[in-house]
Amino acid sequence: MVTFTAWLNRVSQKYVTASLYLTAFIAVGILTTEVSAQNTPNSQNISAEDSLRAGLMASDILEAERQAFVVARQAVATSNAKNNLTGNLALSGSHVQTDAKDTAGGFTSSNSRVGSITLKKQIYDFGEADTRMQAARYGMDSARAAYMGAEQQVILNILSAHLKVITAQKAFDIRTANKERLQAQTQAENIKLDAGTSTPTRLAEAEARLARALSDEILAEADLISAQEAYNSLTGLNDFALLPLNLDMVTLPTSIQQAEQIASREHPSILAGLAQEKQAAIEFKILKTSLLPKVNFSLSAVQNDQKGTSMDKDEVTTKLEFSTPFLVTEGSRAADRRAAAGLSQTRAQLAETRRVIRLAARKAYRDYQAAGAQLGSVEAEIRAARLVASGTASEVEYGLKTFLDQLDAEQLLSDTELRLVQTQEAIVLNGYRLLQATGQLAVEMFLPADILPALDSINDPASRYPFIIAIPSDSRVQ
Repeated sequence: MVTFTAWLNRVSQKYVTASLYLTAFIAVGILTTEVSAQNTPNSQNISAEDSLRAGLMASDILEAERQAFVVARQAVATSNAKNNLTGNLALSGSHVQTDAKDTAGGFTSSNSRVGSITLKKQIYDFGEADTRMQAARYGMDSARAAYMGAEQQVILNILSAHLKVITAQKAFDIRTANKERLQAQTQAENIKLDAGTSTPTRLAEAEARLARALSDEILAEADLISAQEAYNSLTGLNDFALLPLNLDMVTLPTSIQQAEQIASREHPSILAGLAQEKQAAIEFKILKTSLLPKVNFSLSAVQNDQKGTSMDKDEVTTKLEFSTPFLVTEGSRAADRRAAAGLSQTRAQLAETRRVIRLAARKAYRDYQAAGAQLGSVEAEIRAARLVASGTASEVEYGLKTFLDQLDAEQLLSDTELRLVQTQEAIVLNGYRLLQATGQLAVEMFLPADILPALDSINDPASRYPFIIAIPSDSRVQ
């Protein structure tokens, strides 16, 4: 009896020691988490709108696309360049020595200076400038559509990064909880082994599961850090207390046919392709008008200073010139062939773009529907896994199942919880991908329309040549 009592006290002390160890471990973890949260700068809840506002304002991709639109807009101004008034100033001088036998020294010298100013303007071009301007406007339409596509991709990237941080944090928490559970079980098996109520095999089984749990936690932590870094690089925000996303504020297509039709009508890549096709088609008209007659007007003032000769004079000349090419050159033929090939190229590219966009819209719709359907299965699976884990623990207590069965059941529950988190992420992310695939993922869904500058309101950069005379105003690097 005394021996049994001593053994019972010894076992009780070991269980108490293990309990205190586990309690201290959890307390330290909680304290570390709280301190970390307190030391996080600007700690606050960040919504999807906050992430989008920061990410869109900081996006270099959108800034590059805005400047691409400005570049396309300059083509409108340069399309009329041939009709601009031009001015040329020419100065020349000469010194001539002539051999003359009847002159002392044998040579006669003469000096001459000529200065001229010419103003010239093409006053009628039979529609060439207007045609070039129309082509430039199509180029602006293409640049505008390209900006819309880039904007939608940036929105999707930010939302995806926001969601991945939330999912990675949940996955890390699940892996950490699983590791802590196995640490407690391993510690308990150590105590039982010392007390003689367990076996080295059961301890090895617990240690093997713990080693795998530690590996899973390391991978989950690495994924979390990567997700946080990606989010920070897109938004510049260092606080990761992110609020969950949802699809309550958006309207998704209700059928795969509707998704395909919307994408064919509204996707920026198709809109850009249509503008490029029109721009390529108008090249024929540009070539035609360039071969039509032109009417030019010029005004010249010439001063010729040559003393003692009839060439010493001032004169002003006005000229109205009508000219037209009458020979078709090889350059004109090459330009015509280039226009034909360019039009065929843009039409083929547009057809391929339509095919790819329609296929992507159909796939995005199926992915969203599949994720939604999968959620019900995973929820049923996690309910079953909880029952299995609870039932297995009871059966192990009565000797109906082994300790290994219990570890497997609890591991299955942990994996199912993680799969539920990943499925919930997939539903939201695929919903936004469906909007992007159909060309509907706009800033206005989340933020005021004026959060970003309108393309037409962007000012042109200052010119280095603000004066009439071609003198640069500064020395900026080109």
